[in-house]
Amino acid sequence: MSRRRLLLGGGAVVGAGALAAGATSLAAMVETPAPIPQRVPAVPRPPRTPDAATTVEWVTSRARNRSVRLVISSPAGVDRRQLPVAVGLHGLGGNALWWGDPGMRRALGIAWASGVPPFAIAALDGGDNYWHPYRVGDDPMRMLLEELPPWLGQRGMSGVPALATGVSMGGAGSLMYARARAGLRSPVKAVAAMSPGLFTDWSVAAKRPFAGVADWEANDPLRFYPELAGTPTGMWCGDRDSFADAVRRYIALARPQYSRISPGAHTGSYYATILPQVIAFLGQHVAPSALSFGPVSSNTAYPHL
Repeated sequence: MSRRRLLLGGGAVVGAGALAAGATSLAAMVETPAPIPQRVPAVPRPPRTPDAATTVEWVTSRARNRSVRLVISSPAGVDRRQLPVAVGLHGLGGNALWWGDPGMRRALGIAWASGVPPFAIAALDGGDNYWHPYRVGDDPMRMLLEELPPWLGQRGMSGVPALATGVSMGGAGSLMYARARAGLRSPVKAVAAMSPGLFTDWSVAAKRPFAGVADWEANDPLRFYPELAGTPTGMWCGDRDSFADAVRRYIALARPQYSRISPGAHTGSYYATILPQVIAFLGQHVAPSALSFGPVSSNTAYPHL
């Protein structure tokens, strides 16, 4: 069977062992890799620290009217069927493979090996819709809310995700997902937004996938943040990121449980520096007694893991 058929064939699963072999990139196996500038570089692996185990398969989404990738990453050697699940949302121009690329698998493996409570991350192709129904017949948020739980359940995993996280467009999308879950009276235990794509005025937001001012305002975290008052939220952004000013405004308004503006830009290299904190933040909320953290605020960071 050809590599293309193995990956693209109906329902085929790529084994975790094959994905973890060497430095082979998931992105190299398909035609639409994650954007290069956003890819997380693979740092040197500490001794006896395995990368995360990752699988990739195609599922058919009625909400999006197409086949999409389902990428699931979890600690190596751990039965993922027993783990809580985090939804992982990709950025504009990207896809679910961002969560399974070599650098990400390395970062996740290091975080879990250093004591972060284990959980799985499930990512899906959301298109360039800003994670809301922007195009007719294409609703990625409905896919997350209605279709992802049964897909996880069919794989023996916890059906309803306990956590949410995302990068760039996906960072804003993770806040939108957390709001939707809160509205369904099934809130996530925590949401972690990395360099979230937030906008302070329509002149900038108009360049993104929004149907108009009303559509943007209805899906703007800077407006709906009060709805997340009961959801533990972490937020990270580089000080040279084009979204930094909007993120600072969100932090001032919403006062999330943890926030940090640190040196960096909208790049994979910056994400590599914050991923240990992001994974620790999420892990703390699925097993709070497993790690000991001091008080967190906008001016402090988690200890190095």
